[in-house]
Amino acid sequence: MLMIKNIKSQIGIFITIIIILLFNIVDLSSLYALGDSSPYANEKLTIYELEKLYHKRINDLFNSKLKLLHEGSKGSGTGQAPQGDECPDNNYSTYCLSLSAAKEFEQFQTAMLKKKQIVEIPEGSNLNLQEVSLKAIAAINEIDSELARAKTALDAALATYNELRIMYPMHLQFEEMIKNLTEYNKKIIEFRKNAEKLPPSFVDSTTSQCV
Repeated sequence: MLMIKNIKSQIGIFITIIIILLFNIVDLSSLYALGDSSPYANEKLTIYELEKLYHKRINDLFNSKLKLLHEGSKGSGTGQAPQGDECPDNNYSTYCLSLSAAKEFEQFQTAMLKKKQIVEIPEGSNLNLQEVSLKAIAAINEIDSELARAKTALDAALATYNELRIMYPMHLQFEEMIKNLTEYNKKIIEFRKNAEKLPPSFVDSTTSQCV
């Protein structure tokens, strides 16, 4: 009798797992399609590898825009938002960065959602059906958590970049002002040294002859 109860309990757990999987693992091919140009199109990439690739590409994207922002008017970039939707690579406006970052996140999200259809099992593993199901649920939870974290981090990074883009030109102006004031101070010191060479008083202010 106890054995029958244990079997029923295991069957109940297994059915619950299957129901959860059915709600999470659906055919997403018609909704999410990765083009060949997507850097995440390689289906051999694991969830961890996809996460690592995404973070590297987002980091490189922000660094490229920060470099253009740092160069300012001395570089080849522009911080003016374009009139249309076309954003050249040398445009470091928040608008263009947002478009590029959103596209990157969308491709990453599509690849991660497709991973919900696949249970990654190490080669040579002897997992039973229940263990495989639990592994699939853990992977689904990891995917959902990572996508939520990535979206929150991206929103915060874009907001920070926008603040920096607004304040950085003012920073450059202050730098130029400090540079000019330093140069002015040097001129004052030089003038003072030359002035100290003059006599402290005139010998005869009424003469027209040099003494």
